[in-house]
Amino acid sequence: MTATIFAALSLVSGPEGPPRWEFVLLSHARPALALALAASMTTGGCGIVGKAKGEADAPAGSAPPPAPAPALTEDQVRPVLVRYTARSNRVHKLLDAKGAAGVYAGSSLQVETAKYRIFKANRLRFKPARYGQILGASPKFTGHPKWFFAVMTDNGANPPVRDHIVFVQDQAGGPWRAAYAPLSTKPVKGAIAPGVDVADYPDVVPGSDASLALAPDQVAPALADAINRGSRSGYIRSFTVPAWAKQKRGSLLQDRRTFRAQRWVGKASYSGSRAPAYAVRTTSGGALVWSAIELTESFRRAGGGAGINWRHKDWGDLLRPFTGRSSMKRSITTVERIEMLSYVPPKGRGTIRVIAFRWAPIRVTGS
Repeated sequence: MTATIFAALSLVSGPEGPPRWEFVLLSHARPALALALAASMTTGGCGIVGKAKGEADAPAGSAPPPAPAPALTEDQVRPVLVRYTARSNRVHKLLDAKGAAGVYAGSSLQVETAKYRIFKANRLRFKPARYGQILGASPKFTGHPKWFFAVMTDNGANPPVRDHIVFVQDQAGGPWRAAYAPLSTKPVKGAIAPGVDVADYPDVVPGSDASLALAPDQVAPALADAINRGSRSGYIRSFTVPAWAKQKRGSLLQDRRTFRAQRWVGKASYSGSRAPAYAVRTTSGGALVWSAIELTESFRRAGGGAGINWRHKDWGDLLRPFTGRSSMKRSITTVERIEMLSYVPPKGRGTIRVIAFRWAPIRVTGS
């Protein structure tokens, strides 16, 4: 098996030059979650190198299928994380939607570029990330796309948070970009979550895996149904429902009442996002699953009621950044996304726990 290490990624200033990146490697303790920054592969280790399943039965003269190998080795992952941290801080500082396409992909690209619009309109700024402890793992693949994940503690946030980032490479030689980045405030040290462990080089879990409490592709739609229907949902017992999901259900019901009271008609509900899910096997036989849900609210004015405004306590006006107006008089459609990292146990061995999440509006239209 490969050696396991901790890594601290920090930006330090030297006495005779600009800031430089410094890694601190600590080999004395094995984290509850294996780190992708592990020693190089060894023959026969972790099933990465050696005869592929079914190779002995391959027809004479045909090339054997490639053996699955980690998405990245230690030497390869270090510059990816350094580059990501520097570039993400830069595009955040500039609120650079065009530059973000080289740093983010998929769900994260939509979330970040939407936040740039909001921050520009409301004259807000991002705090630069200062990453400390890094945990993660590098799943095994035989081709592209490939991905790995890193759980990085941001000490630049107050209080510190953990970013649970999936990095994706679509093709050989292509950039590694962040596709999901849900965050958590607890824990910010040690294991990713109590009782959750992942091998150094784990297997990817198929989206339809029936051995789990819910297949990875079902996690987001199921939680969306639980928020929409509450205790009437057939999926409510599949989850240890987080406090924020309960709050989202309360807000959903309140939104419906508010629009009705203002004589607006339409609908509001959650659904699973079309953004792809990513899932990796845990040592328990369960899975860590990155996925997303979305709230879509679409209403039109049916009578003489008032216009609709939308303000966030921290981000300010959420209509003007997308529409140029702070009040909708005739119609409005909003889409909000919640990225999630969930632990899904094997079937019959507990309920699904949402470990990390983040929210942002990603689209607003109206008149």
